[in-house]
Amino acid sequence: MKLDKKLDSLPLTKTNPSALVSLFGKEDIIPMWVADMDFEIDEDIQKALIKRISNSGFAYEYKPASFFEAQEEWYNDHYDLRLNREHILYSPSITTSIAVIIENFTSEKDGIIIQPPVFMEFKDVIRITKRKIIKNALKIVNDHYEIDFEDLEIKARDKQNKILILCNPHNPVGRVWEKEELKKIVLICKENDILLISDEIHKDIILYDNQFTSLLHFVNTWNKILICTSEAKTFNIPAISDSIVIAENEDLRKAIKQTFKKYNLGRTNALTRIAWETAYRSGDIWLKELISTIENNVDLIDKELKSSNSKIRLIKPEGTYQVWLDFREIFNDTKVMFREVTEKSGIGINAGNWFGREGALFMRMNIATSKEKVQYAIRQIIKSVL
Repeated sequence: MKLDKKLDSLPLTKTNPSALVSLFGKEDIIPMWVADMDFEIDEDIQKALIKRISNSGFAYEYKPASFFEAQEEWYNDHYDLRLNREHILYSPSITTSIAVIIENFTSEKDGIIIQPPVFMEFKDVIRITKRKIIKNALKIVNDHYEIDFEDLEIKARDKQNKILILCNPHNPVGRVWEKEELKKIVLICKENDILLISDEIHKDIILYDNQFTSLLHFVNTWNKILICTSEAKTFNIPAISDSIVIAENEDLRKAIKQTFKKYNLGRTNALTRIAWETAYRSGDIWLKELISTIENNVDLIDKELKSSNSKIRLIKPEGTYQVWLDFREIFNDTKVMFREVTEKSGIGINAGNWFGREGALFMRMNIATSKEKVQYAIRQIIKSVL
């Protein structure tokens, strides 16, 4: 896998000078905050894209049978799922899909349950659609995040709360929810008629011996489950990638499809189609190397923290390519933590409260980069709090 090759010369969000100044107060900082990778994409995908661009006509396209066959084989091999292509809808992004779902199946001021600390755009889309954010905060037990099921049951019983958005695997804390945990969530939603959205964009970045279970496995238990996902994270193609909604429920699917059609959201993107189909056909080798690299980087961080006797604690991720660092033994003020770590380390990572106040005194670092960069970054962060 080639690392850092020419990527810094691109107009990337994470290296955008104005963004760095706005978030970190200066341009001169190593950015490890945005959830994308410093790795070149799979060589087969590159070749397929180059070949398609060389055939330079970009008229309107449709998705051929080969695309759906490749997608179906990937889902069967990787998640033990038998996809029905008629149940899949395409949109520009997962947040686009979530916004459409919220507006179709809830009213203004209805409650949408989320589980912070969690991906910040969930809150954004709830606010923009003028719904109410209902928090079922995760609880941390012995450096391990768990779902507060007692609180979830209370929130689900409130008739004003209509939707639960699940992040599986969870960003930023790195949990890969176990099958029994997911079953409990599904049963709570069924009992209280809660529409369940599962954001599964990190589904392929599963570390060590953990096992991903899609909520699509539970659609026979509860028929109001919608899967929102993409290959953007898996294959480092967020700038050219679409997203999908998998909707087994016909009534839900028809309503979403009608709105997508209203706003012309499902049009085929030629480069996305090529990238996805190629990834489905030949991306396994690249993905295995990626996961090995991420695991090695997690182990490196763990070793550096332990060997230095740092008071920073690693919440070891089960999935995703982010690590969640615990600074609670060092700081009692989130702003002071963020300022001191940023200024003294020269490393730009996310303050945990960006994911909700429940993330205060934590920080998220993207480790989808070279071993050398990760080692330098964690050593600088360790030094910053001595």
